[in-house]
Amino acid sequence: MTPTIEQLAMQVLVSAGTAKETLYRAIATAREQHQSVALSTCHDQLLAAHKIQTQMMAKMAAEGLPVTILINHAMDTLMAVQGNYELIQALGPDWH
Repeated sequence: MTPTIEQLAMQVLVSAGTAKETLYRAIATAREQHQSVALSTCHDQLLAAHKIQTQMMAKMAAEGLPVTILINHAMDTLMAVQGNYELIQALGPDWH
C-alpha cells in the first residue's frame, strides 16, 4: 500500500525529530567527555528524512496535491534540524 501524503509528512516529522534528539545527545556527550561531536548517526537520519521528503514532494507533484499545514510543518522541522546539524558541523571539533 502506498503511503498517503499525511503519512509521509508524519514520517518526515518523526525522522527529523529523531535526528534532532540524536544531535542534541551527541552534543551533550561530547561536552561531558570533552570529545568531538559524533555526527554520523544524525547525518544518516537526516538523509533518511530527506529521502522521505523527496518521495512526498514527487507524490504531491504527480497527483497535483496542495501544500498543507502538516506538510509545511514537516519541511520546516526538517530544515531547522538540518540547519542545527550544519552549524555544529561548521563549528568543527574544537567548538566546546
